[in-house]
Amino acid sequence: MTAALIIVGTLLAVWLVWRLVASRRNAAGISTSVSARTAQVSALATRTAARKAALRMKQLVSSRERKEKLEAAYHVQTSAEAAELMGSMKGVFMKLGQIVSFARESLPPEAREALAVLQKDAPPMAFALVREVVEAELGGQLSDHFASFDEEPIASASIGQVHRARLPSGEEVVLKVQYPGVDEAIRADLRFGDGLAALISSVHKNADGRAIVAELKERLEDELDYLREAANQQRFRDIWAGHPLIRVPKVHHELTRRRVLCQEYVEGLDFYAFLDAATPDEKRLAVHAINDFVFDSMHIHGVFNGDPHPGNYLFNPDGGVTFIDFGCVKRFDRAFLDHLHGLNNALVDEDHEAFERRVRALEIILPGRPYDHDFLWGFFRYHAAPFVEDREFAFDTAYLQEAAEVMKPSNLRRLNLPPDLIFFNRITFGLNAIYERLGARENFHRLYRRYLDREGGHPPGLATLGVDLPERFLFPRRALAG
Repeated sequence: MTAALIIVGTLLAVWLVWRLVASRRNAAGISTSVSARTAQVSALATRTAARKAALRMKQLVSSRERKEKLEAAYHVQTSAEAAELMGSMKGVFMKLGQIVSFARESLPPEAREALAVLQKDAPPMAFALVREVVEAELGGQLSDHFASFDEEPIASASIGQVHRARLPSGEEVVLKVQYPGVDEAIRADLRFGDGLAALISSVHKNADGRAIVAELKERLEDELDYLREAANQQRFRDIWAGHPLIRVPKVHHELTRRRVLCQEYVEGLDFYAFLDAATPDEKRLAVHAINDFVFDSMHIHGVFNGDPHPGNYLFNPDGGVTFIDFGCVKRFDRAFLDHLHGLNNALVDEDHEAFERRVRALEIILPGRPYDHDFLWGFFRYHAAPFVEDREFAFDTAYLQEAAEVMKPSNLRRLNLPPDLIFFNRITFGLNAIYERLGARENFHRLYRRYLDREGGHPPGLATLGVDLPERFLFPRRALAG
C-alpha cells in the first residue's frame, strides 16, 4: 500500500511540475523556453496518440461508413485542439497551422474550418505591450509619432499583430507590431525539429513534416526582421506602382524598425468576405490579378512572395487586389529561371531529352540515386498540368486531391529539390488552394505563353480581359531592357 502511494505521489508530482512548465508564459502570453513549448506540444501529442489508439480500436468492430465517421470526428477534434495550441503559441506553430490548413485533400470540412481560423486571427496581446514595443523601437511616446492609435488590433498573426493609426498629417496607416519574445520562441521551436514534424503528421497525414520544417528554418529568421520585410515590400511596390488593379501598400520607412512596420491603410474585403460577396466575374478578375502578380513578379522580375495564404490578400471595391505581408520573399537568379523555363518548355513540347538535360542541370537527382525518367516526368507534369495543353483548365478539388499522391513524403525523398525549387510546395498547397476557392477556370496555357515564349510579346492575363494597362505592364521586358 505504501509503495503504491509513493508511486501515485511521484506521478502526481511529475504531473504538477509538467503543468507548471507548460503554463509558463511571458507578458505577451507566449511561452519562450524550449522546456515549456516542448511540454505543450508533448501534451497535445500524447492526447492525439491516445485518441488515435482509441479510434483504431473502435474501427476494428465498425462498418465502413462508421469507420469514415469516426475518422472524420478524430480529425475535427485533433485539428481544433491543434488550432487552439498553435494560435496561443504563435511563431512556428501558428505558421504550421496556416500551412496545413491548405490540406483540403485530406481533412474533413470541419477540421479545415478549425485550422482556417489561423489564417485570419490569433489571440492578441494586450495594448500595453504594443505600446511598449512601438515606443521602444521608435523612441519617445506614441503621441510623438501618431495623432491617434487604435488599441484594438485589426488582425493578429503568427509573429505580430496589426493596429490602425493616424499620422499627424491625417494619413491613415497600419502598424505591424512584433510579439515580445516571439523570436526566442521561434528559435526554441526550430531546435525541436522532430517534434514539429510529428505534429504536422498528426494533423496532415500526407505532409512531409521534415521538409516543411526545413523550409521554415530557411524563412522565419527573415520574417522576424521587419526592416527586411519593408525592403521586400518596397521592391514589389516599385515593380507594380501605377498598375490599375495590382496594389502594394506604401511603406513609411521613417516609422519602420526591426519589430515595427508602418504602411498605408488600405480598405478592402478579406478573402472569405470576398468569396461570400463576389460575383463569378469579380472572382475571375481576381484570379487574373493574382496570376499576373505572382508569375510576372517571378518570371520577369525574379522575385516570388512565398506566403500565398488567404490572410495576405485584400480585395478592393473597384476589382483590384492589394497584396500584403512580404516577410517571406524568394529571389531568383537568371540562370535558374532559364533552366526552369527550359524545363517547362520541354514538358509542353513533350521533349523528353530536353527535360532530362534541365533536370540534371537543376541537380534534382540525389547523389548516387538512379535517374527515374517516368517518375520525374510525372512529378513535374502534375505541376505543369494547368498550362501544358492548349485548353481550359479548372483548379478543382480533384486536381488538389491529386497533390496528396504526387507530393507524398516518399516521393519528395526521391528528389533533391534545391532551395530555388522549394516554392513548388508553396504553389501546390497555397496558391492552387486559393485558385480552387475562387473557382479558377481558364486557358492557362495561353496565359503562360508570356513566360514560355519570352520574346513573343504575349500580354498579361488582365489585358486579355480588356483591362487597360500602361505599356510597361504589357511588355515589361522592353521597359527593363530600355
